[in-house]
Amino acid sequence: MSNFVWNTQLNHKLAKEIKKKYPKCKVIFGGLGNPNKNRLDNFFEENDYIDIVVNGEGELTFEHILVESLKDEPNYKNVEGISTRDFITNDRQRIKDIDSMPSPYLDGLFNKIIDGSSAVFESTIESVRGCPYQCTFCEIGDKYFQKISRQSNEKVFAELDWISKNKIRLVYNADSNFGLLPEHIDIAKHISNLKNKTGYPEMMNLDWAKSKADKVVELARILTKSKLLKGITIALQSTNPDVLKAVRRKNIDDGKLKEFIDLYRGENLRSYIELILGLPQETLQSFKDGIYKILDIGFTDFVDIHPMTALPNTPFGDPEYIKQYGIRLVETAPAFFHHESPEDLIDEKELMVVGSDTMPLDDYVEASLFKWYISFCEHLGVTSFIALLLDKIYDIKRSDFYDKLYEYSKENTDTFLGKEYLDTKEALYLVLDKKQCWGKQVKDKTGNIFWEFQEATNIKLIDNEDMFYKEIKEFTLKQYSEVDENLLDDVIQFQINKISTPNREYPYKKKFNFNLNEVMSGKKVKNGGHEYTFNHKNYNKDITTWATEILWWGRKNKSYEVDIVDLQKTTMG
Repeated sequence: MSNFVWNTQLNHKLAKEIKKKYPKCKVIFGGLGNPNKNRLDNFFEENDYIDIVVNGEGELTFEHILVESLKDEPNYKNVEGISTRDFITNDRQRIKDIDSMPSPYLDGLFNKIIDGSSAVFESTIESVRGCPYQCTFCEIGDKYFQKISRQSNEKVFAELDWISKNKIRLVYNADSNFGLLPEHIDIAKHISNLKNKTGYPEMMNLDWAKSKADKVVELARILTKSKLLKGITIALQSTNPDVLKAVRRKNIDDGKLKEFIDLYRGENLRSYIELILGLPQETLQSFKDGIYKILDIGFTDFVDIHPMTALPNTPFGDPEYIKQYGIRLVETAPAFFHHESPEDLIDEKELMVVGSDTMPLDDYVEASLFKWYISFCEHLGVTSFIALLLDKIYDIKRSDFYDKLYEYSKENTDTFLGKEYLDTKEALYLVLDKKQCWGKQVKDKTGNIFWEFQEATNIKLIDNEDMFYKEIKEFTLKQYSEVDENLLDDVIQFQINKISTPNREYPYKKKFNFNLNEVMSGKKVKNGGHEYTFNHKNYNKDITTWATEILWWGRKNKSYEVDIVDLQKTTMG
């Protein structure tokens, strides 16, 4: 059994039943979902149906277990890299030549799975294994994984060819630092050529090389041109120096961050920032301040905020580390979204960090609700153009706008945002009590799918658009007396038409009093009459497909954004 957070409990149940029926069957557990050899404690006593745990990389160790099992009198003490209830053997050295490891794409195994199947498949490749960094929240931050090893491009190309030939829509690259090696540009070129020739894979998901933001531009340009790329990752995790020290991570400084953002913008490349909620030494205010800092340096692309999972073999599973920072853990279902089968996940468990000495549980909940709010309003585009235009026209900082709108929504619970705040808060407590899976369903629109909280609110907005933007107008005029109502009406209409909805038919024309599209580019606001053409993909009221492609798959490259043509400028020019 190979275990991680999505299948560990299911594997335990299966192993227990197998052992009952076949008592002599050897049950072997591997994968990062198991405690490492220093944290086994009473593992074998509590799980008496498990015989062997493989520590570290499993390919060669499992082969040697099988070979030893063929002997008349097997002695598993001869196998390096395992733990049993009676003994622990010496560590096995890391595999130097992962290129020699078998591939289920190339040896025919996956052919048997996909042939005749109606299921929709995703795929994973691993061109590089290991990571030179030691972040405490990551399983491969352990020294065991610090040295990296790579597969040949020829093997990776062959796997990508199989993926393309079999029309697999999404490919994950399991590398922790794509762009770290010179050979990665050849992989980017190969997968882009496949997309251009066959249409598959449609999308690629990857983690970019950390602190190499200026080195990955060429790769990003190639992947963007073939429409494979969601965006370039800027993995900050936190902007708080105390947090970064606690998790043993060094970030680029604020000046360098702005430099990278401007570089990507100049190359017309999307980027997205990653943050983690729940890290030690973070406070509710420092978490919010970190997001506000990102807004006020001019970042307008996606910010991905992850809940903090305490993986078993990281320092977050170490009692001393937990005590040092007062870390609070609760067991929830795995923090997965976009599934339709809660019965398959609710019995699985994931230890979530829901507080520390600096962030009590109530503050963690409030920070999670702020994450929902800012992700819905700004990162999925719902008020992003209003906030940006108010900043450009009236010098109202985006952080100020969002801070005041958030407090206004909490105080006015009869508004759309106020109601959604309370509804999301209730759902979050159910998740933390493990009474439901992460996320929310919008059954009348998309059936049983569990969306991320902000995505569910966005789906609900479809039927509440008029009410929501009327409330935004009332808030803005009440809060900012300098804002002209006529100009604000134009700004709100521009906002509404600038984001995609499944219920509108594109393209269409719309007249505005002010030159708002030009203001977005830094021009001064003028009242002279402008007509814009708005164009986007039509979804013909298919909410599920729209939500999948725009809110989920396309969120990191702002797929919600509608293209605009200024007809007056076109006519004059």
